[in-house]
Amino acid sequence: MRKLLLFIALISLLENAAAQKPGILQGQVFWVSGDQMPGPDKTRNPQQGIVREIYIYNAANLSDATQQDGFFTVIQTALVAKVMSESDGSFKVKLPPGKYSVFVKEDKGLFANLYDSNGCINCVNVNPRKSSWITLTVDYLAAY
Repeated sequence: MRKLLLFIALISLLENAAAQKPGILQGQVFWVSGDQMPGPDKTRNPQQGIVREIYIYNAANLSDATQQDGFFTVIQTALVAKVMSESDGSFKVKLPPGKYSVFVKEDKGLFANLYDSNGCINCVNVNPRKSSWITLTVDYLAAY
């Protein structure tokens, strides 16, 4: 009986330790602008990676944020991290396990253009000891 209790306690400790290990959020930021409408004899330019500052907040719903002219100006959840993307748009940051909203810093405010079915803005789940990927497309100057 004593060995069983020790075994259960050890498993519990290992599970708690694993839950505390950070995960990795990585992704790429792309710039898209101009006429993106399909048509005959029309070729699209490939997406270009861009250097931008990435803001990572605890998961934020639309009700947690204020927008002005298509940009977010106030996010009411906690800012967790900031990271700069490389010249190809790639970025990587270690984060505690959890759900986060990811924004791109632009001159007029924070940009995000995706929402899940619950209204969570650019949400991504970060799991312990795993990588999570997000693609950020900055397309407010594109016409679709």
